[in-house]
Amino acid sequence: MIMKLQRICLYLFFFSLNFEVWDPFQTNGFFSIARLTGILYFLVSIPQILSYKTDDSVKPIIKSILLYFGLLLIINAFHTESIGEYFFDFTIFQNIVLFWILINHENTQPKVLEGGMLSFAFGSVALALLYYNGIGIEYTNGRVSVFGDNQNIIGLRMCISITILILAVVQNALRLPKARFLLLLPIPVMISLMIGTGSRHALLAFMIVFIAGLVLLKTNKSGWKILAFVVGIVSIIFIFLYTLQNEVLRTRLLESVQEGNLSNRDVIWKNIIPIIKSHPILGIGQSGYAQYCQLTFGAYTSPHNVILEILCFTGFTGLIIYFYFFYLNFNRSWQTYRKEGILLPTLLMLIAFTMLLISHILEVKIGWAIFAYASSSGFLEKSETQDEDQQMEQISG
Repeated sequence: MIMKLQRICLYLFFFSLNFEVWDPFQTNGFFSIARLTGILYFLVSIPQILSYKTDDSVKPIIKSILLYFGLLLIINAFHTESIGEYFFDFTIFQNIVLFWILINHENTQPKVLEGGMLSFAFGSVALALLYYNGIGIEYTNGRVSVFGDNQNIIGLRMCISITILILAVVQNALRLPKARFLLLLPIPVMISLMIGTGSRHALLAFMIVFIAGLVLLKTNKSGWKILAFVVGIVSIIFIFLYTLQNEVLRTRLLESVQEGNLSNRDVIWKNIIPIIKSHPILGIGQSGYAQYCQLTFGAYTSPHNVILEILCFTGFTGLIIYFYFFYLNFNRSWQTYRKEGILLPTLLMLIAFTMLLISHILEVKIGWAIFAYASSSGFLEKSETQDEDQQMEQISG
């Protein structure tokens, strides 16, 4: 009973990640929908947490991210005289705990994260339908937002969810019935919302995973591979032409190509390079970075580049540790693809890589959910073996 309740709460939590900033009770984000479902999931997980035995295959991944957080904590301690509130980053710590719980949940209930990802996609469908019906939307400089959320994050959620829905139909890891083809119906509206956000990052990530998916997709029938490739290429052309019809995104893309316009990211990068040069080994911690931003920009300013962010916080030492963590996650997903042909973990890790380069991921929950899904994808081979054993038992019975 408790395991079923835990699974339901996980699905609710993943669904709600699409509404991370929606605060219907007007509590300044303290009781947002995502936070409430996250607390609920944690509470129902407590009985299971006490009995978790982390699989040996993922212990190096967990140890690597704990090592990074420990280093961050130590460096912050040397800069507490600057801005003390940045000494302990509770959000990152909370995400690491979530990461660990999700991995162990998958180990005890195989394919629960596969279902969680599909639930996340359903949340994106709900968000897209709200957009389609004009509920909760607002425009800033021509870019659409829903419930006041960041446009780039909304666009990325659509990108992630479209990938999930397509592979749920094509590869069908959850063994859904033929009615699963209905999952393709909301994709045009989701693409419309993704483009409506004006997010260059989301469009770039979408094109990368779409092309990668076409190239990497495994099938025993060459005819299906050719058909998928043709349909995929035609779809890309239509999406590109549709993108050109959106004046805001078209202008932003042209500015990027012709003028190198990066929405002031380049200005921020130039101003934080001196920090990296003066503290290349260990950085200056979050406290030191916050003080530097206050003096330079007048307020805390994200570099919109996780690599530069980590270099500022923990220097090259932290960057090496974090990239080792990222590599271990990607390698798990890649090995799953090589052995089982399951593509979704690898494609989601490609999206996570784009988030490293031009966005945020350290404090973004869906990013940590992707990491947990990739890390635990190695358990899929075990779950497939269990399914085969159960089938053999049914046949012999």
